[in-house]
Amino acid sequence: MSIITQPSNQTAREACAPRASSSINSNRRPNRMSHLARLTVIAVALLGMVGMTIPASAQQFPSDSMTGTLVNSLQTTAAAQPAPANSAPVQTGTGQMIVNFAMQYLGSPYVWAGNGPGGFDCSGFTQFVIANTVGIDIGQGVPGQTGYGAWVDWESWAPGDLVFFANTYAAGLSHVGIYIGDGQFIHAENQSTGVTISSVYSDYYSGHYYGAYRIG
Repeated sequence: MSIITQPSNQTAREACAPRASSSINSNRRPNRMSHLARLTVIAVALLGMVGMTIPASAQQFPSDSMTGTLVNSLQTTAAAQPAPANSAPVQTGTGQMIVNFAMQYLGSPYVWAGNGPGGFDCSGFTQFVIANTVGIDIGQGVPGQTGYGAWVDWESWAPGDLVFFANTYAAGLSHVGIYIGDGQFIHAENQSTGVTISSVYSDYYSGHYYGAYRIG
């Protein structure tokens, strides 16, 4: 199978996430608003019961990296809220194929703006893996990658799901990895670790957890 790579025009910058604590607490819930609470807030705003507007500057999420070239010139935008409409279908062989491909790059170096075998940043890694398994370009910006697939609830993950984290190296959505099973995910973490495996339940990542999406 030929390897698909996407162009990147970014410059060097800090890592997606600091080195995370290895402490694991399987009972810890993510530090985020529940999906239902978010929908309630949205509904109230639409009914005109909230009398303030949010400045445009506050609605922007810093991305892990700038969005890459998209298949069929599709444009992705920063997703401040998870898609509420469709629940994720049960993952089949596609998810395991994503995991198997991603695991080939365990130990690869972390390179800011990298999205190829020579080195990856977090969203460059997920972009590269999805392009070479599912066959679509999800771009190289963390917020934009939430625009693909269906929302997955906490602890409903299946191998191959993309898991997202917020407020790591910067405010807003800022880190992403690929769930591999048993509460673990593979991701390009930082310069010290490169592509590594971490636990969603660790104190650090459960505290920064945002949500998950299923592609394929």
